[in-house]
Amino acid sequence: MLQQTVPDHGRLPAGTCAYLLGGERTHGHDSAVTTAITPYGVVGFVLAAAFAVTQRWSLPAFCWSTWLAGLIYAWACVGTAALQIALTARSNRAAYERRIPSLQHVPSTAFQLGVTALGVLVAYAAFRIYAFAFGFFGLFLSVFAEMEPVTLFGRDGFINSDFFTPVAYLVEHFWPMAAGVLITSWQDLLRGDPWKRVLLPLQQEALRMHVMVLALPFVSLAAWALLGAAYHSLAIVLLMGLFYLLARRPSAAG
Repeated sequence: MLQQTVPDHGRLPAGTCAYLLGGERTHGHDSAVTTAITPYGVVGFVLAAAFAVTQRWSLPAFCWSTWLAGLIYAWACVGTAALQIALTARSNRAAYERRIPSLQHVPSTAFQLGVTALGVLVAYAAFRIYAFAFGFFGLFLSVFAEMEPVTLFGRDGFINSDFFTPVAYLVEHFWPMAAGVLITSWQDLLRGDPWKRVLLPLQQEALRMHVMVLALPFVSLAAWALLGAAYHSLAIVLLMGLFYLLARRPSAAG
């Protein structure tokens, strides 16, 4: 059960959490945006929105929850890719040999171990890169979306933290947002080329980022006009609707 979440710490400037609301997905050369609402997106939206409303999340809390969701999604892409590479090394050997013919002379056991080791190394490098990137994003949030505890999420707190302690705190308090993203994007994690999946989070930044940059100030202003000081819940639900239900493209992992 979620514990009591953070009180409101003020209104946010436009675009504060936009960078981690990635979502551009391409399929071949088709760049047309689809807005079909999938059942998985609905499940993710309902799960996250229900907790956000009942726990009275503030906009800063929402932005940190999307930061967590983006990080967990990136790590999930990396982890499932490494596992799939290891499990399918032998069955996909013919495909590897077509690209690198010299692999035909490598013994089966050595081939399996080599591909698995390479997959683990690539995954570890990607894991560190994403941690570094989200660490930088976290510095930005700690200035423009500061929230309690400030020792972890304040402008002087996050920069002096060990990164994983704030992540653990966010998982404890805002796990529904991350779980909703994993439910919504499960096909990204289980289908397609695992080598491409490692880079998939990098390809997902453009579309939703621009949508959220444009939507955040207008949605917040409209919600404030309707509800006054209690506008946060309505604004968060509307933004979650954009995040989970709209601006999706076919998965690029295939």
